Amino acid sequence: MKRILLTSTAMVAFAGAAAADISFSGTAEFSYNSLTATYGSDTTITAAASQELNNGYTASVSFTIDPEWEDDLIAAGSITISNDSSSITYHGNPGSGVGAAYIGTGASDMMTDNDITFGADGDDQVNKTAEITASTTMAGATIRASLDGSDLQLGVSTDLGGTSLDAGFDNATGAFGLQIGGDASGVSYTLGMDSDNNYGLNAGITAGGADITVDFGDAGWKVGASMPLGVATVGVSLDDQEAWEVTVDTALDAVALGMTVSKADWSMTADYAAGDVTLGFTTNKAGEWTLDADYDLGNGITAGAGTTKIDGNYVDVAYDLGGGASATIMYGSQEDAGADDIAEGTTIKVSFAF
Repeated sequence: MKRILLTSTAMVAFAGAAAADISFSGTAEFSYNSLTATYGSDTTITAAASQELNNGYTASVSFTIDPEWEDDLIAAGSITISNDSSSITYHGNPGSGVGAAYIGTGASDMMTDNDITFGADGDDQVNKTAEITASTTMAGATIRASLDGSDLQLGVSTDLGGTSLDAGFDNATGAFGLQIGGDASGVSYTLGMDSDNNYGLNAGITAGGADITVDFGDAGWKVGASMPLGVATVGVSLDDQEAWEVTVDTALDAVALGMTVSKADWSMTADYAAGDVTLGFTTNKAGEWTLDADYDLGNGITAGAGTTKIDGNYVDVAYDLGGGASATIMYGSQEDAGADDIAEGTTIKVSFAF
């Protein structure tokens, strides 16, 4: 009888586990470098599980295992309970949560960090971390809350007949921010302000075929315009520091050209794409330049090569083995060669994703 009871208990427990949605994912990589004559490897595994509860809520949890981490082998993931309109999350990985007073993109390019900021002296607290976050949506408004230690943040977002409103409050500093956006008579606008007397207005309109933008805030102003002229698109901008910029972009069949000239610098780009071949070239006033080429050989094989004035030469060939696996052989004339930061010497690498 005891054996039967134990078996029945195990079956019930297993049935409960089977009802949950459990998944595993990860990556593995093995490499060898000829210059250092050393082997390397890197593996990461993430487990995630979710379960629908009887009350309309869903509980979910995750964690990651990485042997390469110096301090902790396992990073605790988030634990969330949610339904269609509300959720609360504990972020087991410190600093991975986003504060509820996050406003998003700031009202004006002229504002500090392009964000509405909280805190004295423009300290960027608009995107504070959080240990616990929660949100709920009711009557067309989303209300957010977050807690990081004793730091409580509150936020609310809503749409008032085509006018968006986003507000946030941080109790640790007493700071608050407000952002309003919408369209009026063909003019799109975003207006923002905060408790540190930062303010900004961004407005845009299309007139006479030109897209015109105006940024105005406590930090200054900037105006810009862009319009097509024949096969090219020309843009100009000017700000209160007398910094100006002119851009010209054009495409001629397989060739795309770009030129940017400003008060202090100039740069040029040229790209070519035809069939399986792409070429790219860049240069600037300082005399820096890059030249890159890529070729798709078919059957999952791609090859690339390039040279730059400061990052050296590189060559790489990659073979897609299918099923999330790939093999790559790379050569770099110096450390961090090329745009892909290829290691110096010849490196052979095999990667898997599952």
